[in-house]
Amino acid sequence: MELDDNIYNAIVTLAEEGDNFAGEENLSAAISKYEEALNMLSEPKTDWEAATWLYVALGDALMSQKNFNAALDAYENALMSPEGTDNPYIWFCLGEVFYELDNIGKAKEHFLSAYMLDGEDVFEGTDPAYLELISEEIEKGQP
Repeated sequence: MELDDNIYNAIVTLAEEGDNFAGEENLSAAISKYEEALNMLSEPKTDWEAATWLYVALGDALMSQKNFNAALDAYENALMSPEGTDNPYIWFCLGEVFYELDNIGKAKEHFLSAYMLDGEDVFEGTDPAYLELISEEIEKGQP
């Protein structure tokens, strides 16, 4: 579904403000802007393409705050939004959240999904423990 141009432009402006706050490490303000933008979407929010990137941005800010349960909710919503399941970054982020929540089985599943979509590239610049977690499965050649 497509958003009205005025609503879309307002959402983009709010998201950019959120990104600026996140860049300044003012995470509470960033989260507030992302949530304000998400609130402009009618229900179900996950039907809108904008929801995918808004939920990812929200999840990233929440992860930076180490608010793992809220980040999990945001990333799961991103996954359910348009093209979410095709996005290796979302799968990776879910793996990272589960890793931080000590749910290693779920972390592995999600890291493997990210790997299947994007190979090692999605792991570049991240904690080597994440890729190491799935290295045995990679070597076996089985997801």
